[in-house]
Amino acid sequence: MVANYNRLRPQLATGGSIDLDKVSALKQKGFRTIVDLRTPEEGTAEEKAVVEAAGMRYINLPVSAGAPSDALIAELGEILADTSGAPVLLHCASGNRVGAVWAIYRVRKGAPLETALEEGRAAGMRSAREAQVRELLGTAD
Repeated sequence: MVANYNRLRPQLATGGSIDLDKVSALKQKGFRTIVDLRTPEEGTAEEKAVVEAAGMRYINLPVSAGAPSDALIAELGEILADTSGAPVLLHCASGNRVGAVWAIYRVRKGAPLETALEEGRAAGMRSAREAQVRELLGTAD
C-alpha cells in the first residue's frame, strides 16, 4: 500500500511511494490528508486526482535535490497543527525526503538534534540527505 510505511505519531505516518490502487484503503484506515513531497515530474497530478476522488485532502510540498526550505518546513508545521486534517500521511518516493523534512521540522520545534535525526532515519532518510540536514542546521562535522 505504502512503501517504507512508518507510524511516527498517532496522527502522522510516513512512507515512500503510494500504490494508487490502494488509496481508498488509506481512507478506510482513517487518513484524511496526504502530503506528497515529490515534484510534479514524479506524478503528483495523478496522485492528486486519485486522493481527491477518494474524498481526502491532497497537498503537494515539492522537495527536490537540495535541503527543504524554511518556508516548506513552516507550511508543514501549519498542516500538522490543523488537527481537522489528521491523521496525515507524509510521503515521497522512498521516504528519504520525508525523513529529512521531518528531522528539520523536529529540530525547529525544539527536539534535540540526535533525536530528530534518529526519527528522520526511521522515516527513511539516508546518509546523503542527513548530511544536507546537518549542513542546513549548522551541525555538519
